[in-house]
Amino acid sequence: MTSENRYVLYFQVKGTCPYLSNNHSTMMNLLIFQDEVDSRLYSALISNGWRRYGKEIYRMECPGCKLCIPLRIKAESIQLTLSLNRILKKNNDIIIISNPPEFDEEHFRLWQRYSIWKHSIPLKDLKEDSYKNLLEPWSLIFEYRDNSKGRKLLAVSHVDPLDDGLSSVYFSFEPDARGRSLGFFSILAESYLSSFAKKAKHLLLNKEIKGESVSHFYENRIQHKLGRDDAKSQAADNDSEDKRYYYLGFWVPGASKMDYKARISPFEIAIADENIDDPNPWKRFLSEKEAIAYLSKQKWPGLSLTIP
Repeated sequence: MTSENRYVLYFQVKGTCPYLSNNHSTMMNLLIFQDEVDSRLYSALISNGWRRYGKEIYRMECPGCKLCIPLRIKAESIQLTLSLNRILKKNNDIIIISNPPEFDEEHFRLWQRYSIWKHSIPLKDLKEDSYKNLLEPWSLIFEYRDNSKGRKLLAVSHVDPLDDGLSSVYFSFEPDARGRSLGFFSILAESYLSSFAKKAKHLLLNKEIKGESVSHFYENRIQHKLGRDDAKSQAADNDSEDKRYYYLGFWVPGASKMDYKARISPFEIAIADENIDDPNPWKRFLSEKEAIAYLSKQKWPGLSLTIP
């Protein structure tokens, strides 16, 4: 594939911030790809802070604000809280089934119910074409089903395999199952599944993964760390050559819709420091509080709009 047909257009789009209630003006950098995308190019874009919706790859560049901060986590490093442990146990009865990126009526209907409940979008605006924008040849679909008789569909997750992990595109769940905290469970599960990356699609396609397997992975991580002090554990995680990440998209400090992404830690955020000649923009933080303190010290553009 030549560089000429990797993308159709590159342009900027003005708008109003959908995350903060301050009517702040936005500027979006946008790449529109043709039918096929070079997987290595796409993976590089995601690891450098771009996001995907359909064939559109975008990154925010808003005047006076840099709060759309790309965030990623690594399963081997996640520190389980009591709340996350409860969520894992609550969903041990789930089975995760990977599927190719093909339209499925059951998935579509769940997406409609979720969109009506979560975002108050009228049913007339939830057309098949809008849902199909989530589907691309290089992507995967994870079904989250109750592993009892009937295998009721509880959630659907759209993810993209990358050279160094998985990228979350969109997650929707059955409103009646909201007590399961499936959003947080899916982050833990897909972080675990991202460890299969580079060959993720080959290893995961048409496979079934039990919720118990996800719990066992994190339990084993805890047992493995019990014999090491915190400093040694952190050093081992940082020096690991097998760095496979789960990209969650933009964390927007102070925005209720996006703030949840920093509740699972440690995490890395892409915040290039213009005063340091470092090609790697990703910085690691042990907690949301630590990250906010760092951004405040840097007088991060836009932070004063949301953080007292």
